[in-house]
Amino acid sequence: MKVVLVDDHPLIRSGLANALGKNGFEIVGEAASTTEGWAVINSTIPQICIVDINLGNSNGIDLVKRTVSTKLDCKFVVLTMQSDLESLEVAKTAGASAYVTKGAPIENLIEVLNCLGSENQIFLKAGEFKSPVKKRDFKLTPREIEVLTHLPTGATAANIASLLFLTEATIKTHLASIYKKLGATNRAQAVGIAISAGLIFEK
Repeated sequence: MKVVLVDDHPLIRSGLANALGKNGFEIVGEAASTTEGWAVINSTIPQICIVDINLGNSNGIDLVKRTVSTKLDCKFVVLTMQSDLESLEVAKTAGASAYVTKGAPIENLIEVLNCLGSENQIFLKAGEFKSPVKKRDFKLTPREIEVLTHLPTGATAANIASLLFLTEATIKTHLASIYKKLGATNRAQAVGIAISAGLIFEK
């Protein structure tokens, strides 16, 4: 089974490649960002892509959405430190076939991959998950929430604009509205308030 690994940590990719290689999987490509991942997937056409959510200044969910929208026959396994049920639901909605936390044993990941290889159509998950946190209502719009989720990565307004296919000016307008609604004066404060309120989760 051909597999592509997308994670911004070389050591994690190396460890996964070694473990999966010993279990009969063929690692046909690796990438550290959504842009690299998209290029590798298109050039290798893998059956499965294992992708992290947090890829530095990019988000693995964007890669899932983009690939699924093109109808490429590639199943996605989200492998991440984020163990909250909300992130799992976001991945599932984006089109991922499975969600595995990095705290889960490698055997769990291998079992998930084998299940996907047998044409399993059920969404799979492995690992321990946190109970959802009750959110405070700050009246943020869906787009503002989307922009907010990119703030913990350190992405600039220009970076976020590129990821969401919006203009930098539009992103800055959203940021001003987000800060006002959260009662924050800067990005760090906004991120802190959002995390404590359960609006987003720490990267």
